[in-house]
Amino acid sequence: MGRLIQGYWDCKYCRTKGISGAVRDCPNCGKPRDGNTQFYMKSKIDYVDEEAAKTINCNPDWICSFCDSLNSDSNKNCISCGASKEDSKLNYLQNKVKHQKENNKMFDNSVNNEDNYSVEQEKSVKSELPNNNKFKNFVKKHYIKFIAIFLTLSVIFGITALLLPRNENITVTGISWERSIDVEKFETIQESGWSLPSGARLKYEKNEIYDYEKVVDHYEIKTKQVEKTRISGYETYVTGYKDLGNGYFEEITDERPVYETYYETEEYKEPIYRQEPIYKTKYYYEIDKWLYERAIKTSGNDKEVYWGETDSLEDDERTSTKHEKYYVKGNNRDGKSLEFLLSYEDWTNIQIDTEYEVSISFDGWGEIIYKE
Repeated sequence: MGRLIQGYWDCKYCRTKGISGAVRDCPNCGKPRDGNTQFYMKSKIDYVDEEAAKTINCNPDWICSFCDSLNSDSNKNCISCGASKEDSKLNYLQNKVKHQKENNKMFDNSVNNEDNYSVEQEKSVKSELPNNNKFKNFVKKHYIKFIAIFLTLSVIFGITALLLPRNENITVTGISWERSIDVEKFETIQESGWSLPSGARLKYEKNEIYDYEKVVDHYEIKTKQVEKTRISGYETYVTGYKDLGNGYFEEITDERPVYETYYETEEYKEPIYRQEPIYKTKYYYEIDKWLYERAIKTSGNDKEVYWGETDSLEDDERTSTKHEKYYVKGNNRDGKSLEFLLSYEDWTNIQIDTEYEVSISFDGWGEIIYKE
């Protein structure tokens, strides 16, 4: 049984508030409390002394069927009119349940008989409110995800904006070009590897370490402190309050376990590893290959573009990849100096001191925008 709590009631005749539940009659007008009295607790709980609680009858008051006065369960006759307890029909709690059922029934009937309340309005209320609650709960539950998605999209859009080409109106102030031809030389080189390529001439081979594998060498016994929990006891806590129907309330309590943390020393085996070499045949050989030797470069600040001479190559040389770049310098309308690359076709059509609309990408390549 939980501790007893002092209840209070209000006199409905003279409006006196906060009368102690231990007092049967109003100290102001003398009227006794009746079956419709409502007991309540104050915000600051007033506990009954343990010794005093032993003398209190915890059964609900009974209601006199003749004068409707409340009487303690200990009283065999009504203090107000002298009627016998045996003639009473309900106690305080039974009367409370009865009135609650009657009120619920009256409320149901009033809703069903309301002339101005349509079926469509009822459906609207039942459908919209839960949906609003579901939406609010959904937003609360996924709030962090929404923020993360928003930030991610902001970063993506920001990077995309930087990578997108930008349009500039540029007045050309100069042009230049660069061309180069890679020259390769056929040479015999020394190489080694774990396989012999086609065309290679083997000189010798050796069994060498190719890699290492991790293998268990032995185990060592070690100890560690392991954190554990156990029940150290139980504590009583309040889950609610029960109206006893006699001017008092009782705590509703339950028990829950109290845990403590402790540590135990445990042994375990820790594997100790060693690196075990893996052997494989390695080949040492010579092989003929075309290797980059030099570049034949040409450049200029005009449109007289040409490739470098290749007639003087040696017998063991050959031309390889060709490279070409065509630059344009100019000023935009804000006076900022810019330099960008153009395709050969666009570059040949560029005229000095002429303004062009150019789309310039993040890597420095431009494209002339021709208006129809």
